[in-house]
Amino acid sequence: MRNLFKIRTRYLLRNRNVFLLLKNIGILLIVVVAGAIGVLFFEYKTGIIKNLFDAIWWSLVTITTVGYGDLYPVTFWGRIIGIVFILLGFIVFSTFTAFIASNFIDKKIKERKGLSNIKGKNHILIAGWNNASEKILDFIQKNSPKQSISVVLINELEEGPISSLQNKYPDLEIKFIKGDFTNLEIMLKGNVTVARHIILLFDESKPNTTPSDERTIIAAHNLYDLKLQGLINIQLKDKKYIPNLRREKIKNIIVFDDVGGNLLANATVHPSVPDFIQQALKYQDGKGFKEVAIPGEFISKTFLETAKHFKKNNNFILVGIVTIQPDFSIENVLSDDTSSIDRFIKQQFELSGKRMSVKEPKSRIKIKPDDDYIIQETDKAIVL
Repeated sequence: MRNLFKIRTRYLLRNRNVFLLLKNIGILLIVVVAGAIGVLFFEYKTGIIKNLFDAIWWSLVTITTVGYGDLYPVTFWGRIIGIVFILLGFIVFSTFTAFIASNFIDKKIKERKGLSNIKGKNHILIAGWNNASEKILDFIQKNSPKQSISVVLINELEEGPISSLQNKYPDLEIKFIKGDFTNLEIMLKGNVTVARHIILLFDESKPNTTPSDERTIIAAHNLYDLKLQGLINIQLKDKKYIPNLRREKIKNIIVFDDVGGNLLANATVHPSVPDFIQQALKYQDGKGFKEVAIPGEFISKTFLETAKHFKKNNNFILVGIVTIQPDFSIENVLSDDTSSIDRFIKQQFELSGKRMSVKEPKSRIKIKPDDDYIIQETDKAIVL
């Protein structure tokens, strides 16, 4: 019991606003009860304020300035106490309401300036900002379900542009954290561990600095040791950094020049293909490329059978297969109970300076595989 009291005391001391709120509530209650007892002492014989409940009702109605007039003191000393209580109560209640209002306003100001912590979970976290960012928000808003989707932005834009974004995307619950996303503390303020999707963009929001892939890589490395609920998508300018980012938590790595360059190159031979791909990527009116799970009953069946199923039941055209191959490392082999044997094995690998892992990409893409290709448990479908 004593330890519980100490824990609660430490919590209140660390959380100043909670402590002040409880303090103000305590003072308000003391004044209400004192006024009720004082007026009841002189008024209980008059038949108007008959008991303690009546007295507390009178004091609450009086201190909140509601003034129903159903109960009131009639004796000389009862009215004197009433006068003192009205003056004192007005000061106490005004202080209490001012405290509540100031905290509410302070919270809103902090949220608008990107200084508050994110409490929600299962949100989409977008760290960094460039010209592609609004396209991402457009896509999320167009393809989101009826319920609002929470999006957390972490960048170094000013308050004005963020307010404009919140007005532009009313169907998205956009929240903002201002700061450098290479700082792990800033990412934790965005509740990154429980985000359902994490997108690290090539950042152009930091003033007076030259944008670089190094900042994106630092942010990605900061997240490796966290237990993340969602996977990471990364946008780079230069493909040379891709080998440094092959980790099981990273879902996709998009390179600016690869995407744009390949579309331009394709246009020289197939002029209509880039337009078609861009329209398909926008996923307008529910039409476009999409990743979907393959029903369990089609595991070990052929690509042709699976394609017929999607066309018949969902009106999807199966255009490819993505095979997920998680990195194989010593962490995957060891159990979660951190037994002495597991610790010994891991320690020996660390002492040897070797890392037991596969250097291959963690996914294989098959564009329209052969009809007799056998669907595996690790496969997902890309449909149009």
